[in-house]
Amino acid sequence: MQVIEKSSSVPIHVQLRKILLEMVEGGKIRAGERLFSEAELCRKFAISRMTVRKVIDDLAKEGYLYRVPGKGTFVSRPKIVEKLAYLVTFTEDMFSRGMKPGCYIYEREVEEPCAKISEILNLGRDEKIIRLKRLLFADQEPICIQEVFLPLKLFHQFLKVTNREIENQDLCEILNAFIARPVAWARQTLSAVALSREEEEALNVPSGFPGLLCERVTYDETDLPIEYVTFLYRSDRYTFMIDLVKPNLNRITPGITSREKGFFNGQASLGSPLGSPSKTT
Repeated sequence: MQVIEKSSSVPIHVQLRKILLEMVEGGKIRAGERLFSEAELCRKFAISRMTVRKVIDDLAKEGYLYRVPGKGTFVSRPKIVEKLAYLVTFTEDMFSRGMKPGCYIYEREVEEPCAKISEILNLGRDEKIIRLKRLLFADQEPICIQEVFLPLKLFHQFLKVTNREIENQDLCEILNAFIARPVAWARQTLSAVALSREEEEALNVPSGFPGLLCERVTYDETDLPIEYVTFLYRSDRYTFMIDLVKPNLNRITPGITSREKGFFNGQASLGSPLGSPSKTT
């Protein structure tokens, strides 16, 4: 185990944080395994309990560790990092990470849209929507509450699809069969929200736990909005990453293809397609 250099100009709590992070991220202490107790860390590094407690508290707040009353502090499972530059489905995303996706359907019904949904989907006065609400799983762990809003006039055949088919197939593959033009792009926003008691229970998180709300509007190649989706994620299991480049800088950031470079050089609008041309929910 590394040592803490007390004569160093680097503060002791920063050194301890670095050591613990290297142990966690390097796999020396695996997800679900118990971390050394505060007393053990104090003895190993000959430092104060106040310093140890501050570092552990900070790492717990950041999602690296979690506490179990009466048992100790444990290493959290790695967060799922989603890159906000590509249109991929939840199912594709989970499979790409070696995780098994799953879902439980709460509701699927035809209803009158509220004013917000009607405006987003550019609906006429008497047009209705199909609303699908489901709980998404990653390796049998509840991770997201999803609500999908679809114009009935475009997706009325979706009502003939069984819940079993929805649970066993990629939703985008099902929905793509009902549209004449392929999905081209989407606009997505991300915000922090407070979870309701019902949402906390569904996601299996404690009271007062924050959520991450993603709202996505998907468009076809004629810029017609064909779908509005909300994803309510557990904040301890999801991180969103965005690559940023300086305007007019003649370079491409890691993970950004030359085809996408035009977006960053002002050659396309905010709604330009950055992802797959044939993906949705």
